[in-house]
Amino acid sequence: MTAMARVSRGISLEDWEDKTQLTETELQGVYDLQDACEELPLPSNWISSSPALAKSSSGLRTPESFSNATLTPLNAGALSSRLTALTTRPRSSTNLLVETAAADSEFQTRSAHGIGSEKPIETLQQFFDWFAVMESEMEKDQEDIYRNYLSVVSLYRESCDEFLADLQATAGLFDELGSEYGYVEKRTRSLQTACEKLLNEQERLIKLADELADRLAYFNQLEPIAKLFNSPGDDVCLHPDFVPMLQRLDECIEYMQQHCMTRGMTVVKMYLVNTIKSVGYDIYKQISSKPADQPLALSKQTTLFYVKFRLVSSTIKPLSIELEKRCEGHKEYQSLYQDALNAYFQTRQNLLGPVISRKIQELGPYGDLLAFARNGCAYMMNLCMDEFNLFYNFFRTGEDELYSFLDLLTSYLYDHLRPRIIHENNISVLSELCSIFQMYVLRDDTLAGLDDTDETSRHKLEFGHLIENVLEDSQGRLVFRAQTYIDNDIQKYQPKSEDYEIVPAVTPKLLTKHLLFETATEQLPKTSVVLEGSKAVVPENAGVPATLPIEEDAAEGKQSNEEKNASISTSDSPLGQGTDSLRGWFPTLQKTLWILSKLYHTVQTVVFEDLAQDAVSICNKSLKTAAEIITTNKSRLDGQLFLIKHLLVLKEQLAPFEANLVHSGKTLDFSHVTDTLSSFQQNRALIFNPNALIGLAQRGMPRVVEISLDSRRDIDRELKRVCEDFITDCARGAAEPLTNFMVKLRAIVYSQISTLRSAHIETRDQTLPKDVRDTAAQFKESAGERIGFVLRKLREYVNDYKIEQILMKPIQTNILEQYKAFYQTVEDMNIHDNSYSLMSVEVTALWLSQLKDQVDQVSQ
Repeated sequence: MTAMARVSRGISLEDWEDKTQLTETELQGVYDLQDACEELPLPSNWISSSPALAKSSSGLRTPESFSNATLTPLNAGALSSRLTALTTRPRSSTNLLVETAAADSEFQTRSAHGIGSEKPIETLQQFFDWFAVMESEMEKDQEDIYRNYLSVVSLYRESCDEFLADLQATAGLFDELGSEYGYVEKRTRSLQTACEKLLNEQERLIKLADELADRLAYFNQLEPIAKLFNSPGDDVCLHPDFVPMLQRLDECIEYMQQHCMTRGMTVVKMYLVNTIKSVGYDIYKQISSKPADQPLALSKQTTLFYVKFRLVSSTIKPLSIELEKRCEGHKEYQSLYQDALNAYFQTRQNLLGPVISRKIQELGPYGDLLAFARNGCAYMMNLCMDEFNLFYNFFRTGEDELYSFLDLLTSYLYDHLRPRIIHENNISVLSELCSIFQMYVLRDDTLAGLDDTDETSRHKLEFGHLIENVLEDSQGRLVFRAQTYIDNDIQKYQPKSEDYEIVPAVTPKLLTKHLLFETATEQLPKTSVVLEGSKAVVPENAGVPATLPIEEDAAEGKQSNEEKNASISTSDSPLGQGTDSLRGWFPTLQKTLWILSKLYHTVQTVVFEDLAQDAVSICNKSLKTAAEIITTNKSRLDGQLFLIKHLLVLKEQLAPFEANLVHSGKTLDFSHVTDTLSSFQQNRALIFNPNALIGLAQRGMPRVVEISLDSRRDIDRELKRVCEDFITDCARGAAEPLTNFMVKLRAIVYSQISTLRSAHIETRDQTLPKDVRDTAAQFKESAGERIGFVLRKLREYVNDYKIEQILMKPIQTNILEQYKAFYQTVEDMNIHDNSYSLMSVEVTALWLSQLKDQVDQVSQ
């Protein structure tokens, strides 16, 4: 209505037409619209005003619904009914006019309302207004399908939102229900656990009550037993309960011993442990109060570490003895006693550990190894002795645990010694170290042989047992260095030309004087324990043979580790280096005797025998090789005397070594294998004989043969051989004229034996008496020169009266035997000249014995 009023007031139809000049396309559109609107349906308001024609409840109409509504027979019937109603009413003229007017008015009103207008359309402007309204409504009706769809979609969306909200609410309810269920389950489990604990506690209490009842049963028996035993009359023993009461009484007494005694021993153990720890803690507080740079004095240290402990030992030892008495057969008492020992050892270790470490640093672990080892062992021995005595002031048994504790204390020294030992290359230092450590082992052996008369003497500290580890390390290092020394300095030694030169033998008097001078100047302890005897402190009953004093091995001095590692001989002794020219020994012999002197009584006997056998065998081979070279360069006599001299020295110096220089082993013997194969080679037909092949398999296998190498026997055998060769050669050289004559005589006899029948040859050959006379003269001259030469050579090499007598006597005997054969032949064959008398055998023997004195006079 408002739109119509706006149209009617705003513009007229003419103005509209003037202002709206349409194009042909627009006009064609208007015409098409007119054609489409020729049959328009009735307005919806008019149709809805009729109850018969109105739809159920929907106010939304589509164009299709309006068009269908106008074309149905129902609309025609409604229109005809209206018309019939108008014609059937009674009417007068006035009423008719009135009714007609009213009907028209009503009809117009209804028509106007039916087409959506408040007033009937009377003018063109009203029509345009109405048309505009209808057009907008038609457009609106065309969009209703989309609005309807939008409303449906919105309704679905709202439903989905509500459904999701309901789901979230339901999920929240489920979560709340789950949390409440978890809470209930947790509470249920807690309740179950509490119930189980209560049940367990109930069971424990019931068990405890039962155990208490069982244990109280032994105590409850006291009253009825006492009542029965105190009953009046002498016939109480005849009571039927008397014997069972005695049995129960025995059971009660045994129970008391087993349970009440354990409690008592536990109290003893707690008192021992608390008392020992309390004393240790008091000492520790006193030590801690002192500044670190102010060490305790010796008297103060002794008072703190030993006097205070001995003060409480008088109360502790009786209790420990009572505890120790009951350990046998009772593991629980042994455990209590062991706890007391552990508390004691732990307390002592905590107190002594820092003191031992500080003392070892004061001894200088990085200085002289021998001095550090000697001082360190002395300190540790005194400390262990004090600890050993203090332990037996507290306890009566527990020696194994005590030695474990002492071994722990000595480990402080061992930790500093072992790195020095395994890096030490000097054999003399290592040998002296072994001697130092073995001194304590020998001391233990000496103390073990003494008579144990009282209780205190039965407890003896075996300090050698505590230093076995460092002794084994020293021996192992010494053996390694000795093997290297034997391999590099003896076996691989390359002799020099001056080694084969003859060095005048030194008389024993001069040698002793030289050695006394060396001892007075050096003023150092000897290091050899075999050839000279060690000056280290050893037990009196451990005497060591000393057959050849040697000079002291001077210290190497301060040298770098590189120089030590580069050292080959690892010895600064002239004897160890093979440069001792005073004795005139071959270098390999000097080195062999030196290394044996360093090893003897410092390593195990088995190890020494193995190394000694190896070194002596190598030395023997080197001496024979040197003798061959001397024989080639000089003479056979020089080579023999060289070998005799050195073999005698080697044999003499090996005599004090109480060792079996025998090496036993096994080897494979292939000699019979070679014989078997050679037989097959000679007879090739046996190859195709199965029996022969089986025999080859049986006889051709190598055999295991045991071999035994005895160095002493080899030396004796070689010495015997070279002495026999020397005696034979000397006798042959002295009696060479006699030998030549005998050969010549034998040739003459053999040449004339076929024609000569007489035993007197002088009638056949008048030159023989002259040859006998010449031979005798030559023999006397040759024997004198040869024996003199041999004596001078022998004194150059050996210069020993006994050896000289031993060697010269067989030579003289051999010469005399040859002269005796010559003399007997001449006498038997009567071929000498009467003008010349041969020396008798007795005179020749006297003359040979006087040759030595003549040589001595000439040499003087």
